[in-house]
Amino acid sequence: MSGIFKQDSRSQPLLGHDTRRKPTQKGRFIMLGSAVAFFGFSCIYLSNHLPAIQVNPTTLWHESNKVITPGISFLSFEQGIQSCQFNLERAEAETNATRTRHRNPRKAPDATDLLVQNAHIWLGDKYLDGDIYLKDGLIAAIGKNIKVDKHVRVLNAAGRVVTPGIVDMHSHMTVDSLGGLNAGDDTNEMTSPTTPYVRVIDAISPTDPGLKIVASGGITTSLILPGSGNLMGGEAAVIKLRPTSTLSNQEMLIGAGVSDEDQEVVWRYMKMACGENPKGYYGGELSQMPMTRLGENYLFRRRFEEAQNLLRKQDDWCDAASRIKRAFPTSQQDESATRLSESYPHDLDLESLVALLRKQVNLNVHCYLPQDIEAMVHHSLEFDFEIAAFHHALSAWQVPEIIKRAKTNITIATFADMWGYKAEAWDQNVHAPKILDKAGIPVAFKSDHPVTNARDLMHEAQKAYHYGFDEHKSLQALTSVPAKSLKLDHRIGSIEVGKDADLVIWERHPLRLGARPKHVIIDGAELNFDVSWTKTVTEQDMVLKQLMKAETTKEFEHEKDRHYLPPFSESIMHLEDHGLDNPSSFQDACSSDVDSFVLRNISQIYMNSSDTMDAKVYGQGLYMVVKNGRISCLGVECNRDHIEWPVSSPIFEMGGSVVIPGIVSLGVPLGLSEIQAEETTQDGYAKNDISDADIHKKIVRAVDGIKLNGLHLQKAYKAGVTTSVSQPMVASDLLAGISVAFRTGVENTVLDTVDALVKEEAALNFVIHHSSSMTVSKQIASIRDLLIDNLKKDPDHNVFAKAARGKIPVVVQVDDKDEIASILLIKQLISKEYNYQVNFVILGGAESHLVAEHLSRLDVPVVLMPARCFPTTWQSRFCLTGPPITPSTVLDVLIKNQVRVGLGSTDVDNGDARNLIWEAGWNLAHNPNLSSLDAVGLVTWNLAEIFGLIDPVHLHGPGVLKQGGKADFVAYNSDPFEFGARVLMVNGGGRSGPTCFPTQA
Repeated sequence: MSGIFKQDSRSQPLLGHDTRRKPTQKGRFIMLGSAVAFFGFSCIYLSNHLPAIQVNPTTLWHESNKVITPGISFLSFEQGIQSCQFNLERAEAETNATRTRHRNPRKAPDATDLLVQNAHIWLGDKYLDGDIYLKDGLIAAIGKNIKVDKHVRVLNAAGRVVTPGIVDMHSHMTVDSLGGLNAGDDTNEMTSPTTPYVRVIDAISPTDPGLKIVASGGITTSLILPGSGNLMGGEAAVIKLRPTSTLSNQEMLIGAGVSDEDQEVVWRYMKMACGENPKGYYGGELSQMPMTRLGENYLFRRRFEEAQNLLRKQDDWCDAASRIKRAFPTSQQDESATRLSESYPHDLDLESLVALLRKQVNLNVHCYLPQDIEAMVHHSLEFDFEIAAFHHALSAWQVPEIIKRAKTNITIATFADMWGYKAEAWDQNVHAPKILDKAGIPVAFKSDHPVTNARDLMHEAQKAYHYGFDEHKSLQALTSVPAKSLKLDHRIGSIEVGKDADLVIWERHPLRLGARPKHVIIDGAELNFDVSWTKTVTEQDMVLKQLMKAETTKEFEHEKDRHYLPPFSESIMHLEDHGLDNPSSFQDACSSDVDSFVLRNISQIYMNSSDTMDAKVYGQGLYMVVKNGRISCLGVECNRDHIEWPVSSPIFEMGGSVVIPGIVSLGVPLGLSEIQAEETTQDGYAKNDISDADIHKKIVRAVDGIKLNGLHLQKAYKAGVTTSVSQPMVASDLLAGISVAFRTGVENTVLDTVDALVKEEAALNFVIHHSSSMTVSKQIASIRDLLIDNLKKDPDHNVFAKAARGKIPVVVQVDDKDEIASILLIKQLISKEYNYQVNFVILGGAESHLVAEHLSRLDVPVVLMPARCFPTTWQSRFCLTGPPITPSTVLDVLIKNQVRVGLGSTDVDNGDARNLIWEAGWNLAHNPNLSSLDAVGLVTWNLAEIFGLIDPVHLHGPGVLKQGGKADFVAYNSDPFEFGARVLMVNGGGRSGPTCFPTQA
C-alpha cells in the first residue's frame, strides 16, 4: 500500500495552527516536472536492463477483466470488410470473359434446339449463306450444311436476312406503359433535380402492352431508363423482351440467373440529363435551382463532390480495417478483437454515385448541345468517372474532338432523323452518323419509347442508310454498337458461337422500307405474337383476334428478292443544249427564275387517281414540257417531232426518274410552329370561346398566323411537299379554328406570290380532348349544337353555317371508335332532319377500322395521324399495329371498306412532314391490295380531294398533274418507295421555276 494512500487527518497532532510553509504555484510545477522526469528515466533504464517480455494483446485482453472499449460489433465489422473486398475485387475484375460461353443463365423454359436453315446471315460486316444452330439458349454453330440430331426443329429462312436481335439503348417502356394512364407513368421522380438513388427496377411493369408491340419489331433487349426531367434520374436496367410466366420484373433483367460459374460482371446502369429539360421544369415551373445551365452544373459538381468525399471515407475505413485484419489473424479473432468506432460509411442517397466513381456503373447522359456535352466531359475528368454514352446528342457531330477528350470512347446514341421540336434539337444533321463514324466515335440508334415507337427502331437505321450511312454500320448501330456500349457484347449484339440465341429473321432486307420481322427469337425461344403476351387475355387481345381474318402480306417470288437491298444511289441529272453540264452551272439554271423548261427520259409519271404513264409500256422515255409554269405536254409525243418546245429553255435529262404530284402535308402545324418548345417561335395556342354568340366573327384563322420560309417548310419543300393544310394549335380547347391551305415553297410573304394561298378557309377544325374541363360528351354535343344552331345563318358570313351545309370540311381530331361513331351520328342527324351533308373528316383515326363500314356508308374520309398506328393513349388502345401481331393495319381495313383515306404526319412538330412519301411506301410494302398508284394517292390527290383543293371543273390543282394545269410536282431519281431514292427536282409550291437538289440533306 506504500505510495498510494491518503493520510487520515485524525492522525495529525493537534496544534493551534500549521506552522509549515505551503508551496507556491511555481513550486508545484517544479515538483511535478521532477517526478515525471524521474519516472521517464526509470522506464528507460528498466527497458534497457531487464529481459524482454513477449505479450500477446489477445492474451492480455483475455487475462484482464475484459473491459471492451466502445465500438462497432464484430458482425458490422465483417459486413464492412465484405464491402471493402467487393470494391477491391470489382476494380480488379475484367469487364467480362472473352471465353466461349456454354451457358445462358436466361435460357427460356420453352426453348428447344433449333436449326435455322437457308439463311442470309449478317455477320457484322459481311453475309454468309448458311445455317445457324441454336442449343440451350445459345448460338451453338454457324456454317453451311450443319448436321444435327433428328429431334432438332428445323426452320427454313428461305433466303431471308437473319440479324442479331436489336438492342434499344434508350427506352422508357414498362415505366411509361402504353395506354397513357397516369397510373402507369413512373418515368421521373420529380421531387428533386438530383435523384440518383431511385431505381427503375422498382417500377418496371411486365404487363406493359408495349413489350409485345416492340418485340414484334425485332427488338430483343432494351435499356430501360428514367426520364430526363432530373439532372440525375436514377438507376436504369437492361431487360430482355421475352415474356415471363411469373410476371417477375427481376426475371426480365439480362443479369437474371447469372452465377459465379458464368464468370460475368453484372453491370449497373444510370441515367443523367442536362440542358433544357431539368432547368425548364425546376427553373421554369418551380422557380428553383437549376434555373440555368450554371445551376445545373453546380448541382452536378456538388453531388459528385459529396460522393467523392464518401468514397474517400470508405477507403479510409477499409484501410484501417485491413490493418486490424493483419494484426488479428482470422484464427485468433473473436468479438473482442475488432473494435472500430464507426461502421463502414454508407449513404443510400449517394451509394449509386459512389459506385459510379468506382467504375461500377454504366452512365448514360441525355445531352444535346456542345456546351452541355463539354461540361459533362469536364465533370468526368474532374471527378474521374466514365460516360458510356451521350443520348440524343443531335449536336455531337459538331464537336467530335470534345467528345474524344474523355478517357473512354463515348457512344453517341441518337436519332437518324428527328429534329426541331426544341432549340436543342435545331442543329440536327442527317449526315451526323457519317461524320461521327469518320471521327472514330461509335454511333447507335435508339427509340426514346414511347416518344417514338420502339417497334420501328429499324426505321432509324433505314433512314441513316438512305442518307448515305454505310449498310453494315447502319445495322451495327442497332446491334453490336449498343451492345458494346452497355458492356454486354459478350452476350448480345452479334451472331457468334456462344452468344445468346437472340435472332431476327426479316421478311425483306431490314434496311428496305417497310421491313418487318418474320420470326423473333429470344434466349432460344421463338416469340408467338398470335397469343396473349401474359397469362391474362386482355380486352385488346380479344378485339384483335376478331379482326384477324385471311389477310396476307406481300410475298416475294424468289429467295434472292427477300434479301435484296437496292444500292445507295447518288443523284444523276444533267442539262443539255445549253452547255450546262457541271454541277454549279446546273444549279444556277435550276434555281433561277425559269418557268419554262423540258424534262425528258422520265420512266414513270403519276398524274391522278386513275392515270399513270410508264415508259415500259411505250418502249421509250416520257416527257414533260412546262411553259409559263403550266404543263403544256405530258407523255411520249412531246418531243420536238410532235410539238414546239419553249424557246431558249433548259432541257433536263432525267435519267429514268419518277415524277409524282407535289405532296400534301396535313397534321403538323407547318408555318404556325417552328420550335415546339419555344412559344416565341409559334403562332400560339388558339382560345375560342364557343359560348360567345359572336364566335363566328372571332374564331381563330390560321391564315392570319402563318410564317413562310421557316426551316420546317424549307426541309418539307426539299422533300417534295408543295402544299400544306395547317390548322390552329390548341392546348385543351375543343374548337381549334379555321385551317389554311398554302404553298410551302414561298420564299418571302404572301404578298410576293400571287398563288401563295390555295384556300384561306380549308376546313373548320375541332379537337376532342380528354384532359379538358369539358367532358367528352359535352364536347361532342357542342360540335352538334354549333353546326345545327347556325344552319339557318348566312354561309357567306358565318363559317359554322358554311361547314354545316357542307361547303367546307369539318375536321374532327379523334381516335376513339365510340367518339367517331358519335360524330357519324351527327352527320346522320343533320342529313335526315335538315337535308344537308356535313363533310366530316376524321383526323387521327387510330380506331377508325372498327367503324370502317359506317365511315364508308356515310362517305366520311379518314386522315390517319400518325400513319403507322401506335396505341399510346387509352383512346387508341384498339388500333391495329400490323404484322406480325395483326395481319392487317388500320389503313388496310379502311381501304378494304372503300373509305377515302390519306396519311398525315405525326401531331408532334418534329420534322416528319418530309417523310410522308415513306409513310405511303411503308404500307405499300405489305398490303397486297395496294398499288403504287394508290400509295402515291395517300399523300397527294386523296388529301387534295378531301379538302376540295382540286378545281372541280378543270380537275387540276395541288396533288394532281394534268396537261394545262400548274406544274406542281416532285421528281425522284428512282422508285420513291425505296430508300436511296433521291429528290432531283421540285417545281411549284409557290416558287417560279424548278428547284434542284444534286445532294439531299
